[in-house]
Amino acid sequence: MSKVVIIVSVMIFTTLIVASNYLVQFPINDFFTFGALTYPFTFLLADILAEKYNKQEVLKVVRIGIICAFVPSLFLSVFRIALASISAFFVSQQLDVYAFYWIKSKFPKIWWLRSAGSTAFSQALDTMIFFHIAFLFVMPWTSVLMLIIGDYLMKFIFAFTNTPFFYLFGIRMQKFLGVFAR
Repeated sequence: MSKVVIIVSVMIFTTLIVASNYLVQFPINDFFTFGALTYPFTFLLADILAEKYNKQEVLKVVRIGIICAFVPSLFLSVFRIALASISAFFVSQQLDVYAFYWIKSKFPKIWWLRSAGSTAFSQALDTMIFFHIAFLFVMPWTSVLMLIIGDYLMKFIFAFTNTPFFYLFGIRMQKFLGVFAR
């Protein structure tokens, strides 16, 4: 992975994480926050990178993105949200990368499963970690549970609706760019 790809990817990760940490403070309704609309794109980016680069390179981008996002998140959100986000992202995004490569090794021809499957699986853990740390002792348990259900439902839907973007940028563009590399 070139330094330019690393820098651009880290900048995108950082921007998406910080935006999500800020936006999660604003509920759309009892089930969704605005952060649920931006955060799933971090998983899409990791999957696109994982399609071309090796696991260690993708994990490096993810880890640098986490570090870069922490301080700005502290300024744009309360400490518990920044801590919850970084904790959830640290665990779930790495799980997503490992799951992606595992699914790819077991089912190499089912390209959509490695993206949607790894994302749906890892975002379940992400949602549980985030909402428990961010809101468990701040809001009633029933409200937290409603946010967990709504947020994960949104992430689950995004895991599958992002599939065409994964195909376009992760599969087709790779093949297209590969023609010019020859």
